[in-house]
Amino acid sequence: MESPYDGLSSAHEEVDTSFLGEGLPVGLPQFEPSVSPHLKGRRKVNSPRELQELQELVNFKPSHERWRISRDLIGLIRRGAQGETDESYLDKLRREYGRGQVESSHYGLATIGEHSIVFYAMNWDFFAGSLGVVSGETFQAAADLAIAKKLPFVSVYVSSGVRQHENFAGLTQMTRMVEAIRHYKERVHLPQVAVLLGNVWGGVSASAVPNADLIVATSGTDFGFAGPNVIEAFEGASVPSGSQSAEANLLDRNIDVVLDDVRGVVDYLDSVLSSAQLPDRQHQLNAESRPTIRNVSAIDARRTFPVGSVGIHGPAFDDGTEGELLHPSAARAGSSEPADVLVERYQSLMTDANRVDLEFIVRYAFSESTALFNYVQEPDFRRYPAVVAAIASIADQPFVVVGTQPSYQRIGDTVVKRPANPGPEDFAYMERMLDLGQRLGLPAVFVTDTLGARPTLESERRGQSRAIARSILRGIDYPLPVITVVAGALGSGGGLATTPMADHVIMLENAMAFVAEPRSAASILYKTPNPTPEQIKVTVSTMRSTAADQLELGLIDEVVAEGLTPFQTVENLHSAIMKAYVNLAEMSEKKLRQRRSERIRSLRAFDIVPEAPLQ
Repeated sequence: MESPYDGLSSAHEEVDTSFLGEGLPVGLPQFEPSVSPHLKGRRKVNSPRELQELQELVNFKPSHERWRISRDLIGLIRRGAQGETDESYLDKLRREYGRGQVESSHYGLATIGEHSIVFYAMNWDFFAGSLGVVSGETFQAAADLAIAKKLPFVSVYVSSGVRQHENFAGLTQMTRMVEAIRHYKERVHLPQVAVLLGNVWGGVSASAVPNADLIVATSGTDFGFAGPNVIEAFEGASVPSGSQSAEANLLDRNIDVVLDDVRGVVDYLDSVLSSAQLPDRQHQLNAESRPTIRNVSAIDARRTFPVGSVGIHGPAFDDGTEGELLHPSAARAGSSEPADVLVERYQSLMTDANRVDLEFIVRYAFSESTALFNYVQEPDFRRYPAVVAAIASIADQPFVVVGTQPSYQRIGDTVVKRPANPGPEDFAYMERMLDLGQRLGLPAVFVTDTLGARPTLESERRGQSRAIARSILRGIDYPLPVITVVAGALGSGGGLATTPMADHVIMLENAMAFVAEPRSAASILYKTPNPTPEQIKVTVSTMRSTAADQLELGLIDEVVAEGLTPFQTVENLHSAIMKAYVNLAEMSEKKLRQRRSERIRSLRAFDIVPEAPLQ
């Protein structure tokens, strides 16, 4: 059976390539996720051995508390074949104990870098890591210890599912683990991280793992609620190879970060914990704070895109530097006609890879940063998740940075930008990252560059409208200072979902905002699915979509000038973010919320007069 992930799908339309009105570079293929290239040579995880290596790397000190099942309360029997004896639960437990194994999980204290943590782990060597009441008891004890000591809580999972021999009592451990995580998050404002190390099926995949702040997996892991055999029994068809791999789950946004091995996990968690545990992190900037920026002026000030090997890269921002360096596409020479200028600006927003994006801003406008995502390198295509996040600092003040992120395509020796189109799973990721930022007490910076949410029937079926509405609410309900940056295009409700009109809204000088991207807007105005280039041109030039327009209409707070190079632009953004944050940080939470509410209530631009005639 052919895998739905095989190959890289593309679709072309024979249209006028001299005008970009599709929201994508016209005539270029639309890329869909493909996991097949990333599964070649995929390693097989030896969970017990790698768990042992991980525990040595973090200097794991197990708790002395160990529990065992004292008696079988259920009585499930496995009938032996002819000539074989029947097997009870206690028979199987005694056999496991005889191998020197004591239950499928343990916990204790450990150290990652300079950070003390509470460490919980499941072990495939005992009952295939199945979830039972002892595992639930151990997990609860680990969460209680993390609460008592106010430490980060790292959980390592490998599990075949809920233990059949314990029936409903085993199943209820899912509820127990969820409650333990809820209680931990309520009491401790530090990360709760899930690490997937091998096969993770069934109960754990649908309880503890999705409730973690961050979900990390090693390559070679398989993950899902129903395993391949269960799916095949229900659907009557074999499961395509690799479709439940960590790599496929990364593309589907069920996993946040995939790393090569346990050493990579330890290094990455060290970075995450360092970002989350900066001392005295509240309001470290003031009016006298000096700029702190990683930006360095270069002779060649254009952006470059290293061409790495095909595979999953990151989450380090300096990853994937091997290979030749490609230069981004440049904006075309401008026209003197106002309408043409706006059309060219729109085209530049869609295709010019020399513009700043979220990753570039995080990399160069902040002094330290930790990415909370991977990117995927495919042949001639660097694909980012549509929504990404990072924890990034200016001096000693950390922020959670979240927003839409373009991808990039190689054409010859240049690179063309491909706008992001988020789906429901992308907005759900944004909500989780904001939940983490709120618990850590971090102000938020949102970055937007998208023409809108993914316009597919599948996205509609998965609740696109609900996901956008929830994201808008989450952004304006965030209890700490919110700074919004429109770096490129802001299109439709999908763009607004990552653009909270909350405390301070910045647009870059050449950014544009649309109720719908120009081709869609023209198709509505002219009641045709195929508006002419002239109709689209008129629409772009008369809908007041520029940053200067939004400032004049009172819909945004600030326009930031774009420099001759993206590095100059990011310096300007750095200063604007610092200044906005200092002003917002001086307000009490009550004052901040009151100001935000008043600001949102006044988002109207048009004059409204009772029963007044049109003028």
